[in-house]
Amino acid sequence: MNSFIELLKANLKMTVRNRGGIFWTILMPAFIYIALSILPIGKSMNSNVSYSDYVLPGILAMTIMQGGIYGLAYWMVDLKSRGVIKRFLVTPIKEWQLILAVVASRTVTIFVQMVVLTLIGVIFFNAQFVGNFFSIIILTLLGAAIFLLLGLLISSFANSYEAAAPITSAIGLPLTFLGNIFFPIDGLPKALKVIAEILPITYLADGFRAAYLLPFDFHTIGKDILILGIWLIAMLVLTISFFKLKED
Repeated sequence: MNSFIELLKANLKMTVRNRGGIFWTILMPAFIYIALSILPIGKSMNSNVSYSDYVLPGILAMTIMQGGIYGLAYWMVDLKSRGVIKRFLVTPIKEWQLILAVVASRTVTIFVQMVVLTLIGVIFFNAQFVGNFFSIIILTLLGAAIFLLLGLLISSFANSYEAAAPITSAIGLPLTFLGNIFFPIDGLPKALKVIAEILPITYLADGFRAAYLLPFDFHTIGKDILILGIWLIAMLVLTISFFKLKED
C-alpha cells in the first residue's frame, strides 16, 4: 500500500510540473467552453436552456474522454519510449500498483477539471447547477474508468507518439463530433445517429446534462448509467485481454 501511495504522489507531482500538460488538460477545455459560451453558436437550437448550459456538460464529457484517449495514452507511450516503465518493473513494485497509481492520478486530475469548468460556468455564465453531486460523482467515475482503460489499451498497440497519433485520432474524432457534445444527435443524418447512439460519450454527456440541470431522479439518469456500466465491463474485458505494460 505504501508503494502505491508513493507512486500516486510521484504521478501527481509529474502532472503538476508538466506545464504544457496542465495547459492542455485544464486550461484548453476552459478556453473552448468560454469561446462557445460567448459566440452566438447556439442561437439556432430550439431549447429551453441556454447554449452555455447545454454545452457545459458536453465539454465535461469531452474532457474526460480526452484525458484517457489522449492524455493517458500518450503518457504511457512516452514512459515506454523512454524506458521508464522497464526501470519500474525491475523494482519490487508490482505491475498493478503502477497501473492503479497512474489511473488514480489521472482521475484526480479529471475531478480538478470538473471543478474548474463548473466554477467558470456558474460564476461567469450563470450556468444552471442544481448540486446533484451523487450523480455527477458516479458519472465521472464511470466515464473516467471507461476512457482511461481505453487509453491504456491504446498504449498497448503503440510504442511511440507517431504510432499512437493515428489511433487516437481515429478514435477521438468520431467521439468528439458524434458524441452529443456540441449539438443534439437528433440533428445528425440517420446513419451517423445510429453510430452516435452506440458511443459511450453520448450517454456521459446526456447524464451530465441531467445531473447539472435536474434534481436526482434515477429514472432520468438510469439509462445513461446502465449503458456506461455495460461499456465499462466491455472495456475491462478488452483491457485485461490485450493490455501490455512491458515494452516489446
